[in-house]
Amino acid sequence: MSLPATAPQAPAPPADPLTRIPVGHGPIGIAMAPDGAHAYVTNFGSGTVSVIDTAAKTVTATVTTGAGPWGIAVSPDGTQVYVGDFGAGTVGVIDTATNTVVATIGGVTSPVGIDFAPGGQFAYVVSQGTDTVLKVDTATRAVVATVPVGTRPYNVLITSDATRAYVSNFGGDTVSAIDTATDTVLTTITGFDLPRGLAFTPDGLRLYVTDYGGNTVSVVSTYSNTVVRTIGGMSIPFFVAAAPAGGRAYVSVDGTSSVQVVNIATDAVTATVPGFNVPNWLAVTPDSRYVYVVDNGGDSVSVFRSPPGVVLDQGPIGGGTTVTITGHYFTGATAVRFGSRQARSFTVLDDNTITAVTPAGTGAVTVTVTTPGGTGPLGHFYYIPPPLLTALSPSTGPVAGGNTVVMTGRYLSTTTEVRFGTTRMFPTVDSDSQITVIAPAAAGPGDAQVQVITPGGPSNMLSYTYA
Repeated sequence: MSLPATAPQAPAPPADPLTRIPVGHGPIGIAMAPDGAHAYVTNFGSGTVSVIDTAAKTVTATVTTGAGPWGIAVSPDGTQVYVGDFGAGTVGVIDTATNTVVATIGGVTSPVGIDFAPGGQFAYVVSQGTDTVLKVDTATRAVVATVPVGTRPYNVLITSDATRAYVSNFGGDTVSAIDTATDTVLTTITGFDLPRGLAFTPDGLRLYVTDYGGNTVSVVSTYSNTVVRTIGGMSIPFFVAAAPAGGRAYVSVDGTSSVQVVNIATDAVTATVPGFNVPNWLAVTPDSRYVYVVDNGGDSVSVFRSPPGVVLDQGPIGGGTTVTITGHYFTGATAVRFGSRQARSFTVLDDNTITAVTPAGTGAVTVTVTTPGGTGPLGHFYYIPPPLLTALSPSTGPVAGGNTVVMTGRYLSTTTEVRFGTTRMFPTVDSDSQITVIAPAAAGPGDAQVQVITPGGPSNMLSYTYA
């Protein structure tokens, strides 16, 4: 079932106003603590990091760093913050308990992006001036590997299984994929235009890359390491962050001083939040309720609540999908309906958030919430029929994989995942009746069961033979 180009029309609830938090001069980077209690902002012009209390939405500490702080990352245990001091050629280490710089790591030329590997044993730092990425042992704070990448690398992001690091090469229009076991570049992905920001979808199967010069966001399959889709309509996109709970990604767009909201199920822009001043990096709180946006032109950080709507907005016709509904004045809610049917259950988390379990249904329906003040529409939910696979072409291939396989059937346009045995990947969606994948390698000759996953559920299985 293809989703309609335009959702059923219903009045949209009003968006919340922005909350502005003054920080230092020329802010650029922002990183969120794992528990969401604090956000850390690099102030390039002031040589400081502002520490924001996210509950109070105020700056509670200002930490002096080296010259020109830019990139920033918080360790997985929340105890340390690494800051790339672009002007000083160092990485400052901030102790989050005392909000003081407790160490300085040298040997970096124009550091920009930083990311910690899961577990926190290593941090990867972009050394833009040498076109390399440095691997830092966080226990000894020593550089243990130097990986040459593309021209003018900008940001780095590590997969959740810590096996790869992706680097956007702003000057080379490429993205490098690094094997973290060997600290060598596995492949160089092409097809970008001044790439900057990087963000994984929560399942890790896709990587979003902002094309600062191309007015697009490129969608990369992290299995095939190829661009499988392009999201257009963005004027100078700078950075991107995905909501940890899924459903949405947020893109800061310099050309329109806005943040655009992407539905990650469809890779379509569903909303635009205006009112920023040269928006740069952005971060989403762990509960996915708030987005923090650095206003480089306003010496501030703007905060907005996740826009009104329904996340996740697709699910099987049998119901059972847990969705989050955001809006206003939910206290005292007495009913949640999907079309004419009552939700199986719902919980009011606060005045702006409800979780609900979908009933069975079909097609596209309007989601409404009833309170003592009346009934209002909050968004839409799409019931997706289960996919059906009818053929694989070819249905055999080499053990080494690498060949293109065309999969035909029905209700394939919303495919989120293809499985060859235990290997998971994101396909290129050609139409509602066809998708294309690159066959993975196999341990040896034999049959592998192939299956498609969509919001409507799993498909039947077809056999693919490795010879």
